Amino acid sequence: MSSLKEETLAACQSALAQLGFAKRKGALLQERGGQASGWIGLNLATHGLPRLLKVNPVVGVRFAHLEEILLTLSDDMPKRPAPVISKPLGYLMAEKSFRSWEFLEGGDSERVAEALAGAVREYGEPYIASYSDWDTFSRNVGDAGILMEHERAKILPIVHVINGDREEGRRIIETELERVASSSDMYARSYRSFAEKFRGEFG
Repeated sequence: MSSLKEETLAACQSALAQLGFAKRKGALLQERGGQASGWIGLNLATHGLPRLLKVNPVVGVRFAHLEEILLTLSDDMPKRPAPVISKPLGYLMAEKSFRSWEFLEGGDSERVAEALAGAVREYGEPYIASYSDWDTFSRNVGDAGILMEHERAKILPIVHVINGDREEGRRIIETELERVASSSDMYARSYRSFAEKFRGEFG
């Protein structure tokens, strides 16, 4: 790892720690109570190294109970804390566009990291606070734009199961199975495996 990359990540983690984000199992998490935690990913554009490193923060929300079920039912999930919903920080800011913070070799990494953390505080934390409430999340998660299309048919049934509505969860799965019935692509194969395990767990 380059010295600028090490310095940048250390400065960002230190600044974000002031907001309660701590590194756990390779993820920066902020405990929100109950099953919820805030999540931050630091996407790095490294083509400018060793003189320049750009950081594009992504903020999200993780639910431990949903993640546990998803890991049980899915073969293609990373075995580390992951957000169920997330958004690049720039799209939560006033400009609603891609935004990165630039760290320069020999520059003031701590100052840039503090600016990044300040933007997380102002724009990322309201997003996290809103969706880390399970009732708000589960009421809105089916809305357009909240989940990627390939995630919806896996996440929504689990949300319904957690909320005690297994029948609706099964209905969503059967609908998606019909939609991909004639497909043999990676998603369709993965979904059939997911559906089979879902039936085994929840009937």
